[in-house]
Amino acid sequence: MRPFVFSGDAHLAEPSDLYSSKLPAHLQQWALHTEAEEKSIVIKLGEKPLMKVWKDFHDHKTGKLESPDVKRLGGRRLDLRMLDMARDGVDAELVFPGLGLAAGNILDREALRLTCRIYNDWAWEYTDELHDKLVAAAMVPHLDMDDCIAEAERAIAMGFRAIMIPSVLPPEAPQYNDPAWDRLFALCASHEVPICIHTATGYKNLRPLRGPGAAAFNYTTLMCDAINAIALLTLSGILDRNPAAKLVLSEYGGGWLFALGERMDEAYFGHAPMVQPKLARLPSQIVREQVVLCMQNDLGALKTLREQGVETVIFATDYPHSEGTFPYSQELVARILDDTQTPGLTREEKEAVLGGTAIKLFKIDPDKARNAKVPEKSLAA
Repeated sequence: MRPFVFSGDAHLAEPSDLYSSKLPAHLQQWALHTEAEEKSIVIKLGEKPLMKVWKDFHDHKTGKLESPDVKRLGGRRLDLRMLDMARDGVDAELVFPGLGLAAGNILDREALRLTCRIYNDWAWEYTDELHDKLVAAAMVPHLDMDDCIAEAERAIAMGFRAIMIPSVLPPEAPQYNDPAWDRLFALCASHEVPICIHTATGYKNLRPLRGPGAAAFNYTTLMCDAINAIALLTLSGILDRNPAAKLVLSEYGGGWLFALGERMDEAYFGHAPMVQPKLARLPSQIVREQVVLCMQNDLGALKTLREQGVETVIFATDYPHSEGTFPYSQELVARILDDTQTPGLTREEKEAVLGGTAIKLFKIDPDKARNAKVPEKSLAA
């Protein structure tokens, strides 16, 4: 039987005016929206351009064919999205926002609080009747911890099974070694709701380097944000004090996690006289027990699972973004299951990476996910 396949990284596409139409007039400078140009889509914060995305950016992987087998059809339509998922062999997805990925640039407390609320209300309604198939991560504001806890509590009460925090925090926010974050990790642990970080979601320059090698360098080094976040949350004691909390990081690759644990252990012992706080567990053990990374094309992430722990890596496609594996995910799944490609892992361990671990993390009913139908109201819309 085909294994259950869960993608730990996919995205919803909000209406381009979702935030600008709902934020009050005095906060419009903080409204995320898009504007179309001849060859690109511009993501803007108020009147400030943040990023341009080429309209034909996907074509380098799929060509300019009109065949539905290669075109991403379901960015905004749920019925077409489910067709894409079926073509790609994906049963369920953890879904992040599209525009909302840039919310880390909002430096106004009220605007950020309302932006998170607007997205969460929209995402929950948009995925109505599909919550086992499309597991939406709720955004929470990070500038003020009272706001963060209030929105996290509201989202969990609504039924969200994942909470999303940014990859890099602005100076105005408590950083990831600040004990203020214990409140969120304790809350999510008590409800068994994973805390998720997606690449390129924080307060940072996404294109710090220009010139030769810049495009590949800038994307490659985004993994450093994950390294920093894991190291801060581990070595500060936040994860150690909240041992039931789970941290899921998407679109960073997964092959480096074992080495990070070893490096933190080395620092923890080598600088012991100066290390504070003292942890109840080694950093590498904390990582093994509480951190999960999402792999895409990096089969190398599976080579350390015997030492690292099988439940530290889950599969991801990044649909509908071009960096991901659509429409070739089934080929990658076949390579993962092929013993000549991934020796040393049992069939059960591979199936855990592909979907079994995610079923437990996000409390998914696999039958409901596989048999989900698009609600009639969505088709009518």
